[in-house]
Amino acid sequence: MGEDSDPLTIDDEGVKPISHSGILIIMAAMIAAGSLAGFAFGGRFWGLGVMFGGVLSFVNYFWLARSTRAIFSPDSVATTGVLAAKYMLRYAALGAVLLLVYLTGALPMAAVILGLAAFAFAVVVQGLKNIFASTF
Repeated sequence: MGEDSDPLTIDDEGVKPISHSGILIIMAAMIAAGSLAGFAFGGRFWGLGVMFGGVLSFVNYFWLARSTRAIFSPDSVATTGVLAAKYMLRYAALGAVLLLVYLTGALPMAAVILGLAAFAFAVVVQGLKNIFASTF
């Protein structure tokens, strides 16, 4: 095969670790900007919808971080099934909240989904920021 016994090892000189606080700051800024745009162009319910989706995005982020940390902790071997169930419960809970918003029509679903997507947008912005910062 070759002399390299560990082909998955990557030389990470110059590679910056992902900044979770940077992602959270970008998320907050995007949610604030989206809410302001929603209030300005879509009305009160659009602004509240983006804000509500943004709050769900933060809840989802912290819930994911907590459950992932718990799954990978050294003493979690005995309770892996329970931890995996809690990890999957996050999807059911978010789905139930979104279903409730949809069925009641309390907020525009598109606005809530845009707010919920703040994490994905923040990761893309952080990635682009890291790419362009590393080229100069």
